[in-house]
Amino acid sequence: MIQEFSVQNYRSIKGKQTLSFLANNKMKSDADDYLTVQVNDSTKLLKLGVLYGYNASGKSNLLYAMHFLSKVILKGPSKKNEEIGFTPFLLDDDFQLRPGVFSVIFFIGPIKYNYTITLDNKLIYNEILSYYPLKNKVRLFSRIYDTEAQISKVVFGKDCHLLAKEKNILIGNTLGNMSVLNAYQKTNVNSSLLNKVVGFFAHNILPIVTPHTVLKDWSFHKLEEDTSKKEFYLEFLKKADLQISDLTIKNNNIEVSDELLKNFTEHGVPQELINKMKKEKSIQAKELLFSHTTSQGVHQLKDYQESLGTQRYFGLGGILKELLNSSTFVAMDEIETSLHPELVTFFLQMFLMNAKNSQLFITTHNQAIMDQDYIRNDMIWFCEKDEEGGSNYYCAQEFKLHKNVSLSNFYRAGKLGATPFLGSPIIRDEKK
Repeated sequence: MIQEFSVQNYRSIKGKQTLSFLANNKMKSDADDYLTVQVNDSTKLLKLGVLYGYNASGKSNLLYAMHFLSKVILKGPSKKNEEIGFTPFLLDDDFQLRPGVFSVIFFIGPIKYNYTITLDNKLIYNEILSYYPLKNKVRLFSRIYDTEAQISKVVFGKDCHLLAKEKNILIGNTLGNMSVLNAYQKTNVNSSLLNKVVGFFAHNILPIVTPHTVLKDWSFHKLEEDTSKKEFYLEFLKKADLQISDLTIKNNNIEVSDELLKNFTEHGVPQELINKMKKEKSIQAKELLFSHTTSQGVHQLKDYQESLGTQRYFGLGGILKELLNSSTFVAMDEIETSLHPELVTFFLQMFLMNAKNSQLFITTHNQAIMDQDYIRNDMIWFCEKDEEGGSNYYCAQEFKLHKNVSLSNFYRAGKLGATPFLGSPIIRDEKK
């Protein structure tokens, strides 16, 4: 689980900004067992974070910063001169030349880890991974770029349990534009602690979900992979009152024509698969059918014939399944895309009441979420830009409002910021 994420100088983010999931111990309620997770004797984390802000304030960029950090760790450059993909704050000439800094504090079981990396689009300048097996911090490795020698200097702690020869091999594989954790995945050495950290980013953090992410296809693939999940998806859809009574995966054989082969070739389908289709003269395609039971009988609709809301909600079923089955972190941009506000709050309730050790961080314009009686002030975040164009993020708990005060009323009244200052709706046409 994630306790804290910080970023500086990335996209619309200029100064250091920090998002925290650390639960405020003073905000206690009867629902805390559903809202928080006690990861160890001294730390309690929130399961949900909600970010509000006007358009172009930088809400999405905080999610993209999280995604970028995971990408640097898991899928960094493979060649020495390859760019990392970093974009600095562009509204300040000085900051365009500075590196960005990314930091995350997270838990694997009850053990806390701290990872920080400093980089620009060409080089990684600093990288540190530490953990707390007991109370004191223990460094697993530190890395600094020697500008004169133009090489990365890496020092490994004894808890990595790497032999001197293994350390030298890993250091040799750590290119200037590649994180140590990424180089470790490409090196034939083994450290149980480094395995855990890499596994956390690879398996416990899902890719960012945007309004354009085709969740329907992702959930379809998960259902196709394991048809025993059908009962879960059906119950999930029935609870939403979408009038869906069954799900069916239908196998179709499609005849392979010369034109189809040409299209596949132009779109980069591997030649091995092209040759197989030529030989078999057909391909098997699967489609998902939604059954609707009405007074007129049972009728099936193909997935693309369903409303965008139904398709999106079915896709969210796959996300919820992941959140319930394992300790998973999901960042979702504009969760309300194509969905009714009450369906969004119902989805959040299902997550909070059934997930054990997972976290969900969302951006939204849906103010109905604030009105839910179980929502804590330390879960709500706001985003707005300062005069320099930099995105600033702050938590509702900073206003020290009474727990019975309506956040949504304060927000609509402009007392919490993060709302646009709109001009007159009258448009003057001087040419008239």
